[in-house]
Amino acid sequence: MKGKLLFCLIIISLLPLANAAPIREWSQEVHYRNITIFAPAVAKTNDGYVGVLTQINVTMQNGSGNVYVVTSPLTEVDMQGSAHLAVDVASALTGVDASNHDFIFVVKADSPIVGGPSAGAVMTIASIALIKGWGVSSDVIMTGMINPDGSIGPVGGILEKGEAAAKAGAKYFLIPKGQGIVYQTVTEKRQIGGFVQIIQRRVPVNVSDYLGSKYGIIVKEVDDINEALKYFTGYTFPERKSSQPMTTEDYESIMKPLAMDMLDRANSSYEKADSLFKNCTSQGVIPPGYWWNNPKANIKNTLNNALKDLRDANTAFANYFYYYSISKSFQSLVDSRFVKYACEYYLQGGKEDYFSSVYDNVTEMVNEATKEVKNAEIKGLISLQCVGAAQIRAMDALDTLNQSMQYWNKYSYTLSNNDLFSAFSNLAYAAERSKTAHWWLSLRDYFNDTFLINETWLEGMVDKYYDYASQIITYANILVSESGASSSFIKKAQTLLNQAGNGEYKAASLFLSLEAIANANIAIEAIDGVDEGNVERTSQMASYSIQQTRNESIEPIMAVNYYEFGRSIEKDSLNDALIYYKYSYMISNMLRLGAGYEGVAKSSYAGLPSQSKTSNDNHIFTTAGLFVVGLITGGIITFAYESRRRKEEEMTSQSDEEGFRCPVCGRVFSSERGMRTHMGKIHK
Repeated sequence: MKGKLLFCLIIISLLPLANAAPIREWSQEVHYRNITIFAPAVAKTNDGYVGVLTQINVTMQNGSGNVYVVTSPLTEVDMQGSAHLAVDVASALTGVDASNHDFIFVVKADSPIVGGPSAGAVMTIASIALIKGWGVSSDVIMTGMINPDGSIGPVGGILEKGEAAAKAGAKYFLIPKGQGIVYQTVTEKRQIGGFVQIIQRRVPVNVSDYLGSKYGIIVKEVDDINEALKYFTGYTFPERKSSQPMTTEDYESIMKPLAMDMLDRANSSYEKADSLFKNCTSQGVIPPGYWWNNPKANIKNTLNNALKDLRDANTAFANYFYYYSISKSFQSLVDSRFVKYACEYYLQGGKEDYFSSVYDNVTEMVNEATKEVKNAEIKGLISLQCVGAAQIRAMDALDTLNQSMQYWNKYSYTLSNNDLFSAFSNLAYAAERSKTAHWWLSLRDYFNDTFLINETWLEGMVDKYYDYASQIITYANILVSESGASSSFIKKAQTLLNQAGNGEYKAASLFLSLEAIANANIAIEAIDGVDEGNVERTSQMASYSIQQTRNESIEPIMAVNYYEFGRSIEKDSLNDALIYYKYSYMISNMLRLGAGYEGVAKSSYAGLPSQSKTSNDNHIFTTAGLFVVGLITGGIITFAYESRRRKEEEMTSQSDEEGFRCPVCGRVFSSERGMRTHMGKIHK
């Protein structure tokens, strides 16, 4: 009996092993390149903030698009975001798809550094050098964050970082354009009678004069990564401008009759709405209301908006902006339909039956649209765009349909005209939006589908861009929070990402992720405001990308439409134009890379600046051939874990003390950017 019991206990003790995860081991051939580059940072010491050099060792190897960041001591999350963005910008500038490579950033500093994205630009230089196989000058040190469009953004601690660069023997110190003048706080003591008055004031300091006279280092302001690249490598990429018209003859021949058809519909709808409103007015069926809430005035204003949009649509059509004309016709149709609903409601005595009848009719329209887009076949990159746009519009129609019922239910107990009109307004929008879903699906018949795709390809692209959107939104949120800038773009990006995560419509998910990325990118670029330079740069990126995509025999319909829309509104709103240009670029770039494009960008060698030297020593740049390595990623992760574990306790005890203290008011910020923005706004 005891023997049987012992046997059973042994068997039971072995049961967990039956479900144990197996250990997998393999070897693989890896081609890798490695470079070590230095970035200035700011460290907190007992004597205050001082500049230090941070060593950044970067390895590129064949892989699947992963970016690993190992830091010692620990740094803030924005260092990881900077690395991801650096690789993305390097990929875009060189024309090499980074999804075929892994990048490993190992960041080492002698002392804990204050958080900040100021190493982003130099990380981008390292990534470009690895992709192209270029040597990097050891005479140049740079500070600056990297923006998604390749421009170099402002940072703090310029003087401290410049001193660190000079003491390390650098001949050139590159800083973001516009930061040649910084401010220092000077404390003065004045004896007034028996009292000592302490006065603090901010004085401007010319960075170039200060560092040049004290250390002999040359300070240069750089606007973008391409300009900085010349100092580090001697190479530059030519300015990317499209040499072809944005709208081709084929595109115009297709869009022109479609725009004309929408104009005819909008004109007819407006005339009917205008007639109904006059009928309501003559019969006096619209309640008088009050001066602050006048139903008749509200309906009249909407009718006027419909007419204005109709006129804008005609003007756009006459100027060959066909997609913008279609969009303005759509807006006119929505307003005219609302006037129709509101007038018919009052003409029929304001009964609930009328709303129910209209709601049922629009529900049928929306259901038909959602069913059609869900079953729409995607064969290639043309139908992918058309189906994706149609699915997004069907989702939008369904959402506003649901909102209309919410407003109606609210109206049933508030009896507020605002709730009543919101219910009908959402119904009008849902009805017209469902029609645009059919419109986009119909575009498939006008273009030849190119580059055939399948479900596996689509799922892979959806996952890829959704993951990247999640990463860039997290990074952008950190930067925006630290700077105190507007969070509107971040909120929009997060909303789009949530919609993309729905998963029911895969094509829609892909394009919603792209739009989320576009908004997150703009959130970063707009931290210091949007100007004409931002818009022009993004416009050029989009137009060039569209041209390159067409060179691959792919017509980027959505990208061209949104680019045209951006041009149409640029004079009225730089922010809105920037969004459409950025989204246009993201779409075109996705189509080209998704088709397997490997058009490596051309570069030219102009030579390094005088008095500089190029180092290809092992401690600066190493290129190794093929070799067999096993579990390299596991080694990296282990190293990261051990480094973090050793420093965790030390960093925890110091975390409360670290930060940038405003020299004027004493407020402490978690990042250099946050302090700089605060001083610019509050103590300017």
